[in-house]
Amino acid sequence: MRITSSDGLTIGFEAVGRGHPLVLLHGFFGDRTTWHSAGHVDALADRFRLVLIDARGHGDSEAPHDAGSYAISRQVDDVLAVLDALDIDQAAMWGASMGGIIGLHLLASHPERLTSLVVGGAHAGPITVEPAAAEEEAAVFRTQGTAPFIETLERQRLLPAWMRTVIQAADPNALAALTLALDNRDSVLDALVSSAVPLLLLAGDHDPQLPAIRQTADRIRSATLAELPGCGHLDTFLRTDLTLPVVQAFLTGQKAP
Repeated sequence: MRITSSDGLTIGFEAVGRGHPLVLLHGFFGDRTTWHSAGHVDALADRFRLVLIDARGHGDSEAPHDAGSYAISRQVDDVLAVLDALDIDQAAMWGASMGGIIGLHLLASHPERLTSLVVGGAHAGPITVEPAAAEEEAAVFRTQGTAPFIETLERQRLLPAWMRTVIQAADPNALAALTLALDNRDSVLDALVSSAVPLLLLAGDHDPQLPAIRQTADRIRSATLAELPGCGHLDTFLRTDLTLPVVQAFLTGQKAP
């Protein structure tokens, strides 16, 4: 299915399962199919109405090549447009990495739309990437495509074949624009300090972002942090053996294992 977002871009999505609505929003190198491939959909569809969204620049969504089109506020609007199209007033949300960043900004600007939020490998704090470094990374996408990034990721862990295929199929010029937008976003930590919406943060204990994720957990009163032992950044998405039991308990109000 597709809808038109507030700025006219087409956004792809699907809805499967039944139960309380749960938005699943992938990370920078993903699309909505990765939730199927990693096993999340099979594990969750019997208890939740899953709303899988292709973030702009990915999958079946339009992929503009200008950084302005990827402003976080526009990506928040994409999620709201999908929820409105499905007549969903409130939903839980699980965002992986970039999807978690969008989820935190959604929580800051429209807390009434979320019943709970799960964030994997992301934080609400300020961004420390220098503009020159962001532009250098964007230039690699434009000139060399995604191959150098696949090599970097595979030095950290072996990628599943399905994830490698999704990354290879991505539009490198769209990812270049997205890189510049993500590295130029505002902190929402102060806005979330008093949030009452339950928030679960997932972080690998080898993730370089762990200190910032811990700070987010410490400052937001409704936040809980689950650190995954022996795990890196991608593992908050790929290690479903560790994350699914914790997330399912969180979403259903049970005690986490």
